[in-house]
Amino acid sequence: MLDLSSSLQDYLEAILELSEVNSTVRVTDLAKKLNIAKASVSQSISKLVDLNLVQQESYGPIELTSTGREQALKVRRRHRMLRKFLIEILGVKPEIAEKDACKMEHSISPETMDKLVDFLAASEQLPQEEPKMTTQLSQLKKGQTGTVTKIEATGTLRRRISELGVNVGTKITVLGVAPMGDPMEFSVQDYRLSLRKDEASLIRVEVDQ
Repeated sequence: MLDLSSSLQDYLEAILELSEVNSTVRVTDLAKKLNIAKASVSQSISKLVDLNLVQQESYGPIELTSTGREQALKVRRRHRMLRKFLIEILGVKPEIAEKDACKMEHSISPETMDKLVDFLAASEQLPQEEPKMTTQLSQLKKGQTGTVTKIEATGTLRRRISELGVNVGTKITVLGVAPMGDPMEFSVQDYRLSLRKDEASLIRVEVDQ
């Protein structure tokens, strides 16, 4: 793992996640996702270009280089492993675990963090996982099935989604989409449920092949 600042690590992970949803990633996309001014984003992207972690033509889309993608996957794996440990082993609430995982990965040295993540991955309770290519549930077509890998909703909406039986690991199938594209109807654990498209976009899934 390169010794990158916490800010640059966040940029790499954000670019990776955006690239899995959209064909192109632009400065405005990153600014919106990270809630940062476009001028600050441009400065950080220039640093990543100098490090050969991303490439960008003048005012064009941002793309991870092979090295940049490798680093981004490591950053995301590290974050997921810490979050998983906090939630599944320590019983920390998901919203708190998300914040604490960010603080932990940026507060200790890269060497210690790498060893900690390797230790967690090697334990029986947290088997090592290869990074998965995911997409928004709202992007699935009628008849497609996916396995929920992440729920990005928060607060009341997150609780409602959970109460409907949609949690990490849940299999969910698209039964149909309204003529105007909203709402969408799904099958979960042998029953039907409807979600608005903006709600479904907050659920990430690994699409079954």
